[in-house]
Amino acid sequence: MRKICKLNFTLAISILGLSLVLAGCGKTTQPKITQPNATPNTNQALDKSQYSGTQNLDKLEGFAKANPKDVNAQLNAGMSAYTNNEYTKAIDYYNNAIKINPKDGIAYNNIGNVYFRGLNKPKDALPYYEKATQVEPTYNFGWFNLALCQQKLGDTAGAKATITQGLKVLASNDPVAGSLKKLLDQIK
Repeated sequence: MRKICKLNFTLAISILGLSLVLAGCGKTTQPKITQPNATPNTNQALDKSQYSGTQNLDKLEGFAKANPKDVNAQLNAGMSAYTNNEYTKAIDYYNNAIKINPKDGIAYNNIGNVYFRGLNKPKDALPYYEKATQVEPTYNFGWFNLALCQQKLGDTAGAKATITQGLKVLASNDPVAGSLKKLLDQIK
């Protein structure tokens, strides 16, 4: 599992029946950051309260505007916009994060989430998930979301190839690798 230092985050999510809890390292005065909607149509336990509501959105947008070169501030504002169904704003903040750090797969993945889960446009999501895995090959959710998107588009062979490739680069003890294996078993 990748570590993101100078961030304090917690995520509890069930991926295909596998419970996954991520914990970050370090302390910061910034809001917490999580990976929203990592998996569709599964039981999830994600604390959206830090992002939902206009008050949180206003606070996180203010922080992002005050810190235009802070990738985490941009990601947090994007996640709040996403959670509040402000998809255009979310994409703008994620694009800001990409400008700051184009080698980080999270922002590409999250734009994919906007299209895939928020707008139900998997064809538009696909290139963002692909880019997430290209710029950061060990970003586990990039592989998982890419495979799910390909499966949704009916590209079973592509989804299988993505899972196989993802499993080659992810650590065997990565919980998302286990979820990729389960997904592969489901689509065979």
